[in-house]
Amino acid sequence: MDRSNVADLKALAPSTMRDRIHLYLEFAEGRKRDVPDPYYYGQEAFASVYRMIRDASEALAKRLEARLSEPESGQASSTI
Repeated sequence: MDRSNVADLKALAPSTMRDRIHLYLEFAEGRKRDVPDPYYYGQEAFASVYRMIRDASEALAKRLEARLSEPESGQASSTI
């Protein structure tokens, strides 16, 4: 969910797959942005991060739904 997670995953991934690892909000919303860690900031911070993830998940679901409704082009794509 943050750049540290992305760096850890890219270090573990085969070099040919590293470009497929993205921040969650980038994948869901198209914006490079970390999901903040609310641990030290109280209950409202957890609620705010929950809303952020929920909104991003809904945006991702819509993008995937739209992609499924597109006609087959016969070409593979690694983007949404």
